[in-house]
Amino acid sequence: MKAKIHPLRLVVKALLLYVIVNLAYAAAQPPVSRLSLYNVIFPGRVRLPFDDGSSLYTVMIDDVGAMLASHAVAVPKPEDEYRVLLIGDSSVWGEMLSPQDTISEQWNVRHDQCQGKTIKFYNLGYPHPSVIKDLIILEKAVEYDPDLIVWFTTLNSLIPRRISAFMEANRDDALRLMDAYNLAFPEKDALAQLDPSFNDRTLIGQRSYLNRWVKLQLLGFVWSANRTDMDMQDSTETVAVNSPDVEDHVLYRQMEPTADLQKMMVFEAFAAGQRVAGSAPILIVNEPMFIASGENSDLRYNRGYPRWAYDQYREAMQQEAIQSRWNYLDLWNTIPPEYFLDTALHLSAEGERLLIEQVDPLVQSILCQ
Repeated sequence: MKAKIHPLRLVVKALLLYVIVNLAYAAAQPPVSRLSLYNVIFPGRVRLPFDDGSSLYTVMIDDVGAMLASHAVAVPKPEDEYRVLLIGDSSVWGEMLSPQDTISEQWNVRHDQCQGKTIKFYNLGYPHPSVIKDLIILEKAVEYDPDLIVWFTTLNSLIPRRISAFMEANRDDALRLMDAYNLAFPEKDALAQLDPSFNDRTLIGQRSYLNRWVKLQLLGFVWSANRTDMDMQDSTETVAVNSPDVEDHVLYRQMEPTADLQKMMVFEAFAAGQRVAGSAPILIVNEPMFIASGENSDLRYNRGYPRWAYDQYREAMQQEAIQSRWNYLDLWNTIPPEYFLDTALHLSAEGERLLIEQVDPLVQSILCQ
């Protein structure tokens, strides 16, 4: 005789099972971020996933473990490869550029060789200028056995000022590194207070992240088909170019020229990076930037940097490079203005090629000595 189904009992059992699964998930905290279809079913991505809201082919995944698991760098290093990691902000990631036009992919088509090995470049840049963010990525990325790290930086990176979505998603790593290496961050106390509750760790609390993680895996079909992580049209066609004219004030983040910016610069992050990288050397590169030549250009180099602030930064970087014996390359004014796109730091595809030509000799020298 067929058993009679009791709807109320069925609902109660379903609710109990739902609660048990949520509690178990919160208690166990399974390493979802380490799981990925990339490098298994799909080829690894050539840059970290990022979403600026302009494309159906992108998704925002701030967890550094999930980002790296989807990246080609997660593949075990071949014996005939010298592995070079590129870290930095959106200019390294390749804002407004297709994947094949980014700095790493243009570098890789050169097929540079050193001592019988191919030099392979991996783009681990991520939009948001912060040396603390860079250090979080670097600490995880050294698991993939790099031979050299090229760390691109600029003034805004040295003075982190706010809690980004990335820093919030990687809160525990950020706080641990700040404490371990005495890294100054004005919003540290506020970040510490963002301690996730038990409910935040349940399936319910994690539903947004899990939904985006699933979307990232599904986008592997698109990546496999046409190697794109952006809309198919050439996005640079509609990019507004930098104006040669700039504003007529000299404020930098509401600070006057009397401000001592050097005290705010987190140089400790570079020292921490050297310790984290172990035997792998680090080349620190001061990024090239657009330099205005029109109205008020005697006051500001561009929209982002008044002359007094950036000059302070360059002088401090040079002093620190000598004192700490960095491998250091200052390329601040080496790319002509016509090779910049929508901001002072974003290069066109041709601009990236020019940048590679200037950095490559030092990369070869460090790796091949």
